Amino acid sequence: MSLKRGLLYFIGLTVGVGALALYYTSDNETWHILSRARCSGIAVAFIVSAVGWISDALRIQVIADIMEEHIEFKTSLQLVFLNSFGSAITPFQGGGGPLLIYVLHGKGIPIGKGVALTLVRTIFTVLMLGLFVPLSFLFVPEVLKESAAMTGIFLYAIIFGLLFGGLIVVSITKSETVKRIAKIVTLWMDRLKLFRMSVLSTVRFLNKQIDLYKQNMKLLFRGGVLKFLLVVLLTALYLVSLIGTLPALAWALGMHVSIEKTILVQGLFLFVLYFVPTPGASGIAEGGGVAVYKVLFPLNMTGVLSIGWRFLVHYLPTLIGAVMAVEMIGLEIMSKIMRGKDDELN
Repeated sequence: MSLKRGLLYFIGLTVGVGALALYYTSDNETWHILSRARCSGIAVAFIVSAVGWISDALRIQVIADIMEEHIEFKTSLQLVFLNSFGSAITPFQGGGGPLLIYVLHGKGIPIGKGVALTLVRTIFTVLMLGLFVPLSFLFVPEVLKESAAMTGIFLYAIIFGLLFGGLIVVSITKSETVKRIAKIVTLWMDRLKLFRMSVLSTVRFLNKQIDLYKQNMKLLFRGGVLKFLLVVLLTALYLVSLIGTLPALAWALGMHVSIEKTILVQGLFLFVLYFVPTPGASGIAEGGGVAVYKVLFPLNMTGVLSIGWRFLVHYLPTLIGAVMAVEMIGLEIMSKIMRGKDDELN
């Protein structure tokens, strides 16, 4: 997907669905509650969200250290925002990884290691979020009965969770199969004249990077228990931030909410958003937020809370990432990365 098209889809779906969500859920009481919002509560929600950025940046540093690479905190924080921007403008939030790999390559980190680092970061996040699927079923089954939307989300999460886990296992244990698939894709792309490199040099390059990826994935489990546990802890802190921003916003509006139910419902919803095909899960996140939050809040507050939560955990870091991407990479190179034409890496 091109950079321009991705931006248009993201902005169009976000603004369109967000406006509809506010229009159909808001009433006079909604705006009355908003007018009495605690500024201190909104500040707390922002701080909770910022903790997620910092913990994610620290997590990138630790993963890089396990893979015997050093990344400065400033760079890792930039990677967090760049990932948010890249994810926002590509289907299945898949564009964040290529941007990170490009920047890491510019810092002297091989592509195979960059792929392993970005994938490990995603794996830890998705696996920990995946725990909310059975937990939500065990501890808040009434939510699935109360909402058809939540039942659909639950089933969707199970299907994509199993597919995601299977792909990761295959990528690590069946590297030769991955190489054969990469070779077939390369030959197909050569016939369509989609890139300028020779088939032989491309296949050799991909085989080298696949081997490097497999090697560094194994390093993750050989880097020591303490570092592994530190990645788990930072991932948990990152997710607590994403989930905790919502109840913080609710508190700012003077609303009471079940913390247990909020954590489980929000965790399940976040898991599903990783597998939504729209750029940055736009549209689905705003509209789905309304459907999901009906089991937590009065209907007339669901639209406001959905948009508020998305602003702090997604729109704001995406905007920061967009500014950084233009300054650090440039529009022309970003367009090539988004289209998969990253010859500059070679």
